[in-house]
Amino acid sequence: MMRFLTIICLFSITTLANAQNFQSGLIGGISTSQVSGDVLGGFNKIGLQLGGFVHHSLGKNSKGQFGLYFIDKGSSDPKSNFQIDLSYIESSYSFLNKHQGFIWEIGFFFGVLVDGITFDIYGYENESESQFNQFDIGAKFAIGKEIFPRIQMFWEFSNTIPLFPIQQHPAYISFLNKGKMNSVLCFSFRYLLSDE
Repeated sequence: MMRFLTIICLFSITTLANAQNFQSGLIGGISTSQVSGDVLGGFNKIGLQLGGFVHHSLGKNSKGQFGLYFIDKGSSDPKSNFQIDLSYIESSYSFLNKHQGFIWEIGFFFGVLVDGITFDIYGYENESESQFNQFDIGAKFAIGKEIFPRIQMFWEFSNTIPLFPIQQHPAYISFLNKGKMNSVLCFSFRYLLSDE
């Protein structure tokens, strides 16, 4: 239901953006993620990234972009039923630059937790490990390529900023290691609703 409401909201934003002479579009992709600090390795948690964006020109080859999307994050152990299942509504602001046929993007994101559950190795909810911070604040980097008119393909990496962990570390190891953090790789397509 939350994903459906997000999509309706995004369609409204993109329609308004086109009316105000901003360029807008839709995002759809697959996320693979891990949680730093859960003693597992590998981007084994598969999820979705669905949303939209609005961007405006900052120069001949540069743009500023605001995005709003739903994204799945978390962690999964392929050898057991252990899993951290997280869902966020995220907003981001980034800068895009076209150079040598590619689109380079760097920016920041702010996520609001929709749902967060930790399952133990037997697949049962671990309530004591399911207390997550309400927000995920991080940075992202992406590289894209236009493959058809209005259709772009992107590879994106994002990570929680260490000062703002998604879950506090019980031992508070150091100033820079305050707890668990999301690391996410996304493969997505972006569809422009109007010509550039």
